Amino acid sequence: MSEWIEGVLKHSETELKLLGLDQTPLGPAIITFIKELHGTLGNQLGLMKSLLTQVGDLIDKKPLAPITEKDFVDDRCVRYPYIYKSGEKYYNDRAVVFKKSYDDPSSQYIGGPSKQEITLPYVLREEVVLIP
Repeated sequence: MSEWIEGVLKHSETELKLLGLDQTPLGPAIITFIKELHGTLGNQLGLMKSLLTQVGDLIDKKPLAPITEKDFVDDRCVRYPYIYKSGEKYYNDRAVVFKKSYDDPSSQYIGGPSKQEITLPYVLREEVVLIP
């Protein structure tokens, strides 16, 4: 293992111990996950972080691959229910998310302002608008 990943693991173990997570199944699972990522990707920090974002999107049931015309049945997207076809145009009702900060895990979607016309193929990318 590289010096970099050893430092990451040591830091992670310390932080998880301070939270008491080392005494639960979650702590070792997190350490194993980091080791497995490193074993697969090496010292590619940016790619590791990107994959973590994608795991979050999968948990939220968001599509990772582009949406195409093949993903529609009766003008509704079967992979993401907030995307639909109306007439000859496609829309995403959750294209804009409103948050109190970029780190805020809660997302708010507001009717009209969240909706945007999209073109296919479409890769889901939410625009974040910060609210006071």
